[in-house]
Amino acid sequence: MLDFVVGHSTAMATEWARKSAAGDANPLATYLMLLNQTITDAQTSMGTVAAMEVSGTGYARQQVLWSAASTRAIANSDALSFGPFADASGLSAPVVSACLVTTLTGNLGLVLMNWTLTSPITTVQNQALQIAAGSLSMSLGVS
Repeated sequence: MLDFVVGHSTAMATEWARKSAAGDANPLATYLMLLNQTITDAQTSMGTVAAMEVSGTGYARQQVLWSAASTRAIANSDALSFGPFADASGLSAPVVSACLVTTLTGNLGLVLMNWTLTSPITTVQNQALQIAAGSLSMSLGVS
């Protein structure tokens, strides 16, 4: 299941075919976007989620590279870095959650997963946000 979500399987053929047809050079990629609102599991529309995305000079969604799923869990294999943010106030609003999506820009992709941060992160000018390798994880709660 986790390999399905992060594109290590062909089960999402329709989405990957759409991305390929649109000229995406990396159609199996997944991206992390930062949000300034908390979303619910019911908010799966990319248009709804994209409207909650933070903004600021230096911000862009980041591609997530994944380790192979093991024991019902998977984690990012490389560190992620957002910024540094050039605006005088950093990002437009505090970061309170993040989503895994299938598109680098825009709102035509799929929302695959969301996380709520333990506490909001407010940025300042020239600051970057880092997520260490292995810190972004997904697991299946089955036994």
